[in-house]
Amino acid sequence: MVVEQHSRIWTLSVGVLMFALLFLGVLFQETANLHGQESPFNPELSAQAARIHEKVDCFTDRSLYICDELIRFRATIHGQVPLASGPWSTVLYVELVSAEGERLAGGKYPLRDNFASGGIRIPAKLRSGSYYLRSYTRWMRNRGPETYSYVPLRIINPQQADLAVEIGQDEAGIILSVVPVKRGNIEFTAHQGFFGRGEPVSMNLLLSGNDHTDSLAGCLTVVPLRARPAELFLGRHGSESDSADDFRLNFLPDKYGPSISGSVIYPRIEDEGLEDEGLEDEAMKPARIHFTLMGKRSGYFVCRSDAYGRFIVGLPARTGKLELFVQPESPDDEAVEVRIDQDFDPSMIRLPAASFTLSEEEGKTATIMSRNVQLLKIYTGNLPAAEAEPEQDSLFQAVPFYGSPSRSVDLDKYVMLPTLKEVFLNLVPGVTPLTRRNRTILQIYSANPSLSLYDPLLMIDQVPVLDMDQFMSVSPAKIRWVDVLEDVYVKGDLRFGGVINLRSREQDMAGIDLPDNSFFIDYQAMHPSVPSIPDHLSHDSLNPDERIPDTRNTFLWMADFKLGKGIPEKVSFVAPDYPGEYLVLFRGQDAQGGLIVAETVFEVR
Repeated sequence: MVVEQHSRIWTLSVGVLMFALLFLGVLFQETANLHGQESPFNPELSAQAARIHEKVDCFTDRSLYICDELIRFRATIHGQVPLASGPWSTVLYVELVSAEGERLAGGKYPLRDNFASGGIRIPAKLRSGSYYLRSYTRWMRNRGPETYSYVPLRIINPQQADLAVEIGQDEAGIILSVVPVKRGNIEFTAHQGFFGRGEPVSMNLLLSGNDHTDSLAGCLTVVPLRARPAELFLGRHGSESDSADDFRLNFLPDKYGPSISGSVIYPRIEDEGLEDEGLEDEAMKPARIHFTLMGKRSGYFVCRSDAYGRFIVGLPARTGKLELFVQPESPDDEAVEVRIDQDFDPSMIRLPAASFTLSEEEGKTATIMSRNVQLLKIYTGNLPAAEAEPEQDSLFQAVPFYGSPSRSVDLDKYVMLPTLKEVFLNLVPGVTPLTRRNRTILQIYSANPSLSLYDPLLMIDQVPVLDMDQFMSVSPAKIRWVDVLEDVYVKGDLRFGGVINLRSREQDMAGIDLPDNSFFIDYQAMHPSVPSIPDHLSHDSLNPDERIPDTRNTFLWMADFKLGKGIPEKVSFVAPDYPGEYLVLFRGQDAQGGLIVAETVFEVR
């Protein structure tokens, strides 16, 4: 039995509060205005921002895997952050990377109370070898991959003989250090030490001692002894090793959920060489960036760039793959281009990878695990899900992002009119086309007198149309519904004089030409947490008449296991079907961030 602990307690200077307050003043849940006030991207604030640190502790259910399996993990965030502002980061980025730094799989996971858990599916065609699970927050990208956490993994592909590349310590681009540990007061109570195959197993885990630790939260796993989870590595350990010189303020934290950031570029600067004439500031006028979330669960988001051309916008915590339409809008209709930051760190940094070998006992364990993966596919048809399906709520899908419109007109109820102008004049009360100085505008009449102070938001299938002539040229034959919101529509600090949304028959934006410099992007949204599996595919959960074999490689995984001082917590599971030695392992943190580890071994005969 081993009981170990490390302690990590940091304090935060009040000097960063000015930056934190500035940041909180510009970032909202769905939109941000970085132009009307001082920007947090101001280089003069970088020294203050550099004093905000985050570190990740990440633990996996084991260290030895077979291709196509699920890597389950638990992660917690520690650091120096402005406590008064609430959580600094609410999204964790987790990736499976090769020793050469290539990203092979990954996902975004919600951080709640500085805790996240989930799972990553191992690609089926990886070569056998050494890999890493690396985790970080968007804020940590300001210091680079040297500060991320790394968990070494060994992955086996029984279908391929080729091995992944080996990288020596002297060839690696980073020096990894093991997180140090110390002894603590937690132990598994005495148990019989051996069990029969398929027999119920029960033991207690007890937190005791005279220290000030009253409770612990962590993860509990039961795995083959030869597949015991690896130690946690950090590129740099401790805030004293991070200087302001290593910090580059390129990313703001995901404080209110997932976000997209980037910059705008005015081609005129490069085409006319205005940088050399000192006219960059004149060229960096604020641009609006419109985002439309496509599909049934649509959404609309808008933000403005700052004096440095930077922007950030929050997105809803959806799951799965999303499609976003991005459309910039500049003052005076000047051409502007948008550059979206990659949501995952694209850095490819070489990591140490020793020669991939297995001992005789490890080879036996790997053979059994590989057989279990194959049997699981044969008997159940699939592997445990890495993520839940996105929720399907027909009521939610039916409501547009602007809510219920004030007026909705079904054009099929009326004689087809030749132009959209005649549709508004004859069929849509409260909307009047006006022509002033050879320019057509749409005026929405409402009981709210302030509506006339702002231009309406014109949309087709909830996608903004910035060119009035293009909007009015749409054929009514392609439109089924006209929705009108007769009130001021507010998005962050931006206001619109109502909303007019045309819903096309084919949901194809009525076939209009997309504006210059607009584009679609595929966006990987959040991955929901993988539920703990107290007894996955055990004999108790299966019909005994089916005679399905035990295909578990992880026999117990509880990502959020809590302990109170002096209160024994019962650990129960079903013993494996294969004889051998098995490990029961607890890893967690106390209230001060100290890492506590406790383990015991039992045998199946």
